Amino acid sequence: MRPSPDEVQRITVVGAGTMGHSIAQVFAQAGIDVDLVDLDKMALARAPGLVEANLRVLVDGGRMDPEEIPAILGRLHPTTSLAEAAARAEFAMEVVSETIAAKQAVVNAFEDAAEPDVVLASNTSALDLFAQVTAARPERFVCAHWFMPPYIVPLVEVAGGPDSSSESLEWTAGLLRRIGKQPLVMKQFAIGFIANKIMMAMGAAAEELMDEGSATLEDIDFVMKTSVGVRLGLVGIFQSLDFNGLDLIAGGTAEMGLEVPPYLKEVVDQGFYGPKTGRGFYDYGGRSEREVVRKRDLAYLAVLDALEEADAFTPL
Repeated sequence: MRPSPDEVQRITVVGAGTMGHSIAQVFAQAGIDVDLVDLDKMALARAPGLVEANLRVLVDGGRMDPEEIPAILGRLHPTTSLAEAAARAEFAMEVVSETIAAKQAVVNAFEDAAEPDVVLASNTSALDLFAQVTAARPERFVCAHWFMPPYIVPLVEVAGGPDSSSESLEWTAGLLRRIGKQPLVMKQFAIGFIANKIMMAMGAAAEELMDEGSATLEDIDFVMKTSVGVRLGLVGIFQSLDFNGLDLIAGGTAEMGLEVPPYLKEVVDQGFYGPKTGRGFYDYGGRSEREVVRKRDLAYLAVLDALEEADAFTPL
């Protein structure tokens, strides 16, 4: 029987590379023992040192006590045997190379050895895993996409295939919350998930600007860091549109001869334009526009202070 997320004591991470050892670290920081599996003995030998270096960064950043490090490292158990690790796992993450052959091999070996209700999550971000990898128990096969560096970035995108059970998805999200992550369970799987899909669109626009000679790559990075970068972490995409005024955006779209997207037309037709009407894509809870804008601006200033202190507007 599958334990509750709060009862999990031991998990398996398959792949000790850049993402794998860092993901294992996050579980170990949360008090969970981790079997870190890799056929490459050199990768396994390097992993504890890499984890310790990551932990030292957290210490230097004031996020943890250095006295915690030995206990965290003690919860990492490097091994070359996936069968042995899977047999005792209460959850597993595969973080192997982005090839269908590698993913399928892990799924096959895991299913041969693991208990039937243990969730196996893949960290893939580029593959259509559910269409290309065959699982004997697809109901417990999900994707949990982490971001680099895993021990700092809060988000993990969670998605299932057509046969993944809602119980497996919600259980995975619960375990991620337990270890301090902020999971987002998608309505359905999409190649690239949410963040990478949007980043790919940004990358395509940046390449177009360079190809046509409008800007250098340094120009583009500088512009993004000193404008969107100050705002995006606070208001995202759709709340940013609220602040611009949804009526103005819809009017400008129509003026250019373009069709107003249905999701935008729906709210504008109801008279919801953003903070100036008390509601747009978001409901501002009866607050005045001035109150909402003041809260936004103070938050922007706090972000700007932090970025300037980190000298973020020059290349790292």
